[in-house]
Amino acid sequence: MQVKGSDYLDYDLAMVKAMELIESGGNVNFGLLIACGVNMGLRIGDLLDIDYNQLEKGSFIIVEEKTKKKRKVVANSAVKMALEAMPDTAQKELGAKCFVSNKGTVYSPQHVNRLLKKYFDEEDVRISSHSMRKGYGRRYYDKYHEDGGLTDLQLQFNHSTPAVTLRYIGKTQERLDSMYERLV
Repeated sequence: MQVKGSDYLDYDLAMVKAMELIESGGNVNFGLLIACGVNMGLRIGDLLDIDYNQLEKGSFIIVEEKTKKKRKVVANSAVKMALEAMPDTAQKELGAKCFVSNKGTVYSPQHVNRLLKKYFDEEDVRISSHSMRKGYGRRYYDKYHEDGGLTDLQLQFNHSTPAVTLRYIGKTQERLDSMYERLV
């Protein structure tokens, strides 16, 4: 766990909750948002701007809100599975924004934070919309750290050093915590 900021969202837990929300018809659009959040590694502003046409195409170019840099985004098989699982009653109009509330407006980052806390309420875990991006990074690092995964993430997240990326995905604090046990 990190000392400040938000923690990463566990990928497997997030995908289970996303599919639960989609398949139950409970909060379909939010389920899709979670699936996209932990599989695309986007900041919340960029994530909320996605429309169904982009997801249906499978890959698309965005201009990142924060950095103003162009970035290609790919909807992987997990995102496609979540999209296909959405009920026919879901508003999947081409060109329409994906992540709209029951009121028909695009979720605000603050509302996303409230819903994430509602669905992932755990003691000692600080969840925010950024937790999905960190969860994406953590999942990728855990799977591919021996195959250049850290460098990939550093480039994708536009971090200045590998140390910044490790701290961002919560690996630095874990290593520091484990130092005590490694002494014995």
